[in-house]
Amino acid sequence: MSLNHLKKQKISQGLSLLIHGVLIKSLAFLNNNPVMLKTESFHLVYFGLFAALGAMASLSIFCFYLHLRGFFSGLPVLPVALAFTMGDMIGVKVLYYISLGSKFFQNPKGYLNETTMYNQGGLMGMVLVGTAIGLINNINLLIMFDAMVIACSFALFLGRLGCYNYGCCFGKPTCSHMHVKYHFDSSKIIRTNPEFKDVPLVPTQLYTAYFDLFMFIVFTGIALLYPADGLITLTFVVLFNGFRVCIQKYRFTEPSDQLNYTKMAVFYFVFGLSIWLFLFLINGGKLIVQPLQNPLTFAAWVQFVLTATGLMSSMVVIGIIVFVFHGLHGRKLGTHFNLSHD
Repeated sequence: MSLNHLKKQKISQGLSLLIHGVLIKSLAFLNNNPVMLKTESFHLVYFGLFAALGAMASLSIFCFYLHLRGFFSGLPVLPVALAFTMGDMIGVKVLYYISLGSKFFQNPKGYLNETTMYNQGGLMGMVLVGTAIGLINNINLLIMFDAMVIACSFALFLGRLGCYNYGCCFGKPTCSHMHVKYHFDSSKIIRTNPEFKDVPLVPTQLYTAYFDLFMFIVFTGIALLYPADGLITLTFVVLFNGFRVCIQKYRFTEPSDQLNYTKMAVFYFVFGLSIWLFLFLINGGKLIVQPLQNPLTFAAWVQFVLTATGLMSSMVVIGIIVFVFHGLHGRKLGTHFNLSHD
């Protein structure tokens, strides 16, 4: 083995250890016990807290971006927030039931009671809601989708940290330095796959969370440097689905998982690109750059959140709803209600 090859190997190992220490080990504490509160009749899981914070942050960013583009004035914040929340909540459940196919009818009561949710369905639900809101309020749909994308990317970041805590969407076993382990019996991975207790796994949730944060930074940069209508949305369609295809080969597929995520990502890419091209052609077939009407800074966002009519109260309302929906489990973890067969 040559000296240069040894040097490269040592550099590679050192870089791997550095990345593991900074990006993975620093968040290792998050995959501790996912149960916030346990009583005789229900559980509260921390995932609800991550989801609620994501929903609240997402609403503030969504409204702030519309404010930057001059479309926030007169927007009924609470009805809009509730519509998006319902679209997401219905979507994440409906896609799961659709993926089950005829299997759903074998035990509809049991499947309806499961807390299993598919994020892709929530995104589709919000797209439908966003389209309706844009048309009703005369908001350019390319700008509407840009606002949704930049907001959802940050919510996805927090949501994936919640997945890491809860123990879902986990990676395959690995021998790499870049790994995480689960110890608590209440973690979903241990409940469904007890053989993975204390086994090194690819940290797919953290990789995805960091990528979602990266997308948010990229979208913010686009808004600052080149605020072209629809460019954020187009970038999201490419990055989000491209990354999903890449990460899927490192993610463990549970026997109960009915959805082919790779095929779903390809479908979303084709569908998203088709919708974007349609709207792009309607808007003249060229990227229209319009300067932001207000400053895009952290201080400006904070001031907006504190002063925008109805925003803070709407954030609290949807935060509570999302926390209950995602965080409240029945007597048995993984179920919504205490049905007789539980």
